[in-house]
Amino acid sequence: MEGLRIVPTRMASHLEMAIDKDLSSLEFIPLKQPRQRRSHASYERMLKAADRLLADRDFDSVSIRDLAGVAGCSVGSFYHRFETKERFFQTLIQNMIERREAQVRETFATVPLADLPSSLARGALANHRAYKGLLRSGIKKHLEGMGSWEPISQMGRRIMTQFRRRVAESRGAGLSPLEAERIDFAFVWLYGLLANSLLGLNTIFGMETAFFEEEAVRAFTQAIERALRRDAEH
Repeated sequence: MEGLRIVPTRMASHLEMAIDKDLSSLEFIPLKQPRQRRSHASYERMLKAADRLLADRDFDSVSIRDLAGVAGCSVGSFYHRFETKERFFQTLIQNMIERREAQVRETFATVPLADLPSSLARGALANHRAYKGLLRSGIKKHLEGMGSWEPISQMGRRIMTQFRRRVAESRGAGLSPLEAERIDFAFVWLYGLLANSLLGLNTIFGMETAFFEEEAVRAFTQAIERALRRDAEH
């Protein structure tokens, strides 16, 4: 999920900085990937094991023994690499963000502006489908007062800002305040729709269905088009 929470610019830099072992804070502690080939293979197996287990489960329902068993590693190896289960959760979030942002960079580099809204919407939906257990767990931890969602929120803000910049560059002029607000609202709406579906608050249309995808993409694209119409300024 890309997730999104609008914060003042002066706060953003503080939210992106990190290192505090208090997991109830708004700070994120990335782990460095191991350098040795053998250690790196074990690291990757644990990440892939989490992907498999979180396909239909929440993070808190997965034990370290479950993770180690699927990865073919010992419980001691897990603790040696990640120290705590929460630290491992942060690593999974970091890994998901890196993958998603690589996809987004490719989208912005190759997709024409006219097709960007639909491409970004489909990409966001695909990401939520691929990481539904992880993202759902991140939302629940956020509601419990932990900072796990903040890096995802910042990712969503970066994507939104990049889209606004792309529009301004294509025009050769900046966006009006109303245009910027309407673009922001469209992204917030999309991410909110996906979050509600992850939490099961939308019990009528499941996000796995083709109907959900087409209607979500259509609504988001129309919201962006309306945001950029000059006659919508009034």
